[in-house]
Amino acid sequence: MTRTKTTSSRRRRNGFAQSCAVMLCIISCWAAPQCCYSLQLSHPLTSNNDYWAISAKREVSSKSSNDSSSLLTTIRGGGSKSSIPQTRRRSLVVLLVATALFNDMLQLTMLLPIIHTLVSSPPPLGVTNNKEVALGLFFASKDICQMMSAPFAGVLCSKFSPHVALISSILGLGVATFVFAEAKTFWQLLLARGAQGAASAAVLCGGLSLIAETHPQNVRGKAMGYAQSGLAAGMLMGPLIGGLLFERMGRKNTFRFAAGMVLANAIAMIMLMGVAPPESSRDKENDNINKKVEADLSLAKSSKQLLRNFDILAVTASTFAIHAVVGVIKPLSQVVLDKEFGVTMVKRSFIISIATLAFFIAAPIAGILSDRMQRSHLVALSLVLMSCSSAFFALRHLGLWAFYVSVALLGVAMGVQKSSSQSLLADLVDKHELGEYSMVYALSDVADSLGLIVGPLVGLALSQMYGPSVGVLSIGIPCLLLTPVMLRIA
Repeated sequence: MTRTKTTSSRRRRNGFAQSCAVMLCIISCWAAPQCCYSLQLSHPLTSNNDYWAISAKREVSSKSSNDSSSLLTTIRGGGSKSSIPQTRRRSLVVLLVATALFNDMLQLTMLLPIIHTLVSSPPPLGVTNNKEVALGLFFASKDICQMMSAPFAGVLCSKFSPHVALISSILGLGVATFVFAEAKTFWQLLLARGAQGAASAAVLCGGLSLIAETHPQNVRGKAMGYAQSGLAAGMLMGPLIGGLLFERMGRKNTFRFAAGMVLANAIAMIMLMGVAPPESSRDKENDNINKKVEADLSLAKSSKQLLRNFDILAVTASTFAIHAVVGVIKPLSQVVLDKEFGVTMVKRSFIISIATLAFFIAAPIAGILSDRMQRSHLVALSLVLMSCSSAFFALRHLGLWAFYVSVALLGVAMGVQKSSSQSLLADLVDKHELGEYSMVYALSDVADSLGLIVGPLVGLALSQMYGPSVGVLSIGIPCLLLTPVMLRIA
């Protein structure tokens, strides 16, 4: 008995050590490009005159530091002078937005290995009847609340600033995570999940608007790509961290720890806005034009112009189509791997993580490419890749390798679409003089969430009547139809 106990404990320790090693590798892979990006922007090649000009600016700013404005004004405006060069401030903005997206997705995906245990527990925390319905309602509540909160997040960014929206959303996410830790009933868990979705809408809207405002067009794609890699890292590490912490610390301590991480991120943001507030990348002429446009147009009128702009609607439709395919493949993949291939639960989790790993790799690469070629062509490429993913899903009878290809293409398509479309939307706002970036990102977030809601509803209904292949292919066809539309956008 003692030998079996020691061997089992050794296996647990080895498993925990291997899991920690995997987590460290993922964190290193994510942090390396962020650090490289920071070094690249913070140490540009400058002449001697530029060097002395920067030094003079630093001396002047150090002398006038006593006359600086308050921290709240700095956070709201985000435009006060600082001794830190603008390029370094841009890199810090990307790092903090990527960390915010990482924490946002980490809180959402930590629940995946835990929620079934919580719902199956005795009442009032769990439910006794209709557990499948309770699980579906729990997961859908996030997307529904995120979709409903996205327009309000856009208004918050427009009325105040992306800095205020981002910091407020991170604080709200931390509070929602703490409520999830202290919840005693299923409805409290559901309320906390919905609050996380609402905070997620503000994180995306505020973070992407902040990057679009602080980065010029020629480096905006790279910045978006690195920020999206933070989201992919959170998606990849969330289930692993959630399972490990829940097994050793329990639900309350796990989510208290997660809430502490989020609140630490918020404190770091407040410190950054006070020490190194980011500056807008728009030049004076464009800034004056945008101020005139914003003065002539109300928020409602500018929103109507967004909804009437064909190019923006086309990019938004591509976001909806791609997320609809993701929404239908995610639940069907579990059923197909179980019934058709007999794959165990652990192996199914590793197979599904191929998509997240592909997303993690493709996002920064696509961001770099979007600064060197037309971004609309990259969005069209992501639509073609998603259509191919649907086709390989239907060809899974050829072998498990076809399913691997389908999952990998899905992740690559997501990475390419996320990095290129967010940069393209900012370019279209500048081109058509539509004012703030926040409302266009709110519209994109609505399309994102709506695709994750409508896709499973339609796709699963068709798959139940005609089979999984028909359900996935029917949702993948709109991606192919939108490809020529995206190619026409200049």
